[in-house]
Amino acid sequence: MGKWDHLDREQIEVKLDVLILENERLKAEIARLRGVKPAASGSMESMSTKLREALYE
Repeated sequence: MGKWDHLDREQIEVKLDVLILENERLKAEIARLRGVKPAASGSMESMSTKLREALYE
């Protein structure tokens, strides 16, 4: 038995729509983070800090 077995079709569709929107948001966030360039003289620590700050936005 799945954890959504107790839901009717409409409830499952609503949950699916929410998950699809969240997936699209995460894909956009990943694409944005991939565009982050390392600092010319920066260390890995500064890159890590930038990524952490980007995740908090």
